[in-house]
Formats: sequence, structure tokens, C-alpha cells
Amino acid sequence: MVSKIVIIALIVGTASAATWIGMPPRKPEALAHKNGCYVEEINDVIPFGETVSPIGVCYSISCGRVMDYASCGVVSTDDPNCHVTDEDLSKPYPHCCPDVKCDIDNNLF
Repeated sequence: MVSKIVIIALIVGTASAATWIGMPPRKPEALAHKNGCYVEEINDVIPFGETVSPIGVCYSISCGRVMDYASCGVVSTDDPNCHVTDEDLSKPYPHCCPDVKCDIDNNLF
């Protein structure tokens, strides 16, 4: 029972994210005709109200009056049966975020 509580607490802890905002960068001249926000990470413009999660970085970018960014929260564990996985930049946010995996009764959760 205690191990199930620990796993649930770890899942809740990994659901939180770090967020920040910034002004949209200036659009390159070739993309100036497109409405929306220029996203340097994809070298394109996304429409207002849209969100993109570029491969190669582990955060999402939302286009509005400002650019909203969301990235992985901090994960850690003191449990000797658990470890923190590495960030996987081949996957989009939030699937790229580090996670806690635990070996319980020879099963990895």
C-alpha cells in the first residue's frame, strides 16, 4: 500500500511544470506576411492561440499577446528502488521530461 502511495505522489509531482513568458521575436522578412508568432525553434509562424512543442527542446510554446513557455518541473527521489530518467529530446513536450521510475517487485513503474 505504501508503495502505491509513493507512486501516486511521484506522478502528481511530475505533473507540475515550470512556466515563463516572453515577447514574440521579430519575424524574418520572408515570414512577415503570416499572422501569428514567429517561433525561432521551428523557424516558422504559428497562429495566435496555437501551441507547438518543437523536437530538440523540452518545452511548449503558446502564441498570444506574449509567448507562453512551459517546461518540465523538477523531479527527484530518495527511494533506493527508484531513479530519475533522462530528458529525451527526441520526443515533444511533455513526453520528453525526466520522470521517476521505480522497481517494485521486479516491475518497473
